[in-house]
Amino acid sequence: MSAPVQIRNSASSNTLATLAPFIGAAVAGVLAFRAMSSDTARGPVFLLFIFALGCLGWGLFKASGGFDSGVQVTLDSHGFRDKRAGDVLVPWATVRSAGLVHGNHGGPTLVNFELTGPLPEAIKYSNANALNLMLPGNGHTVHMEMSSLDISEGEIMAAIRRFAPGVKVGR
Repeated sequence: MSAPVQIRNSASSNTLATLAPFIGAAVAGVLAFRAMSSDTARGPVFLLFIFALGCLGWGLFKASGGFDSGVQVTLDSHGFRDKRAGDVLVPWATVRSAGLVHGNHGGPTLVNFELTGPLPEAIKYSNANALNLMLPGNGHTVHMEMSSLDISEGEIMAAIRRFAPGVKVGR
């Protein structure tokens, strides 16, 4: 029996993802203060402040989870578990296929697990499942974002092949 594969966050990819909202907040804040010092319309100034506060909030949210060095995803002979998406075991017996999907224009890389039935409740109502509202899958696909994880595409697909020989694995 193979040892489980435990995947953690990648420190290098999370640094930029965490800093970007703070940079956006700083730029919007500077623009808002410059607009206030001139005699321009007050509507755009208010919107710039709202945008700056939104970026600041998003940055704080990203910072709270982005530097979590604990195990995020576990793959073993029983199934896979993603802490970011409900932290529930999805048995390999319920997985029909697994494949990589690359985001357009540099978007995130996903591992899509097509299930034989509906998503488990814990995954369906997790924050990470908000992506399912935008992507196709009819409620039977778990989209695991892997761009922020410390594993290569080849390594994760090899682990899936090793642990789940009955699951159709594609690229």
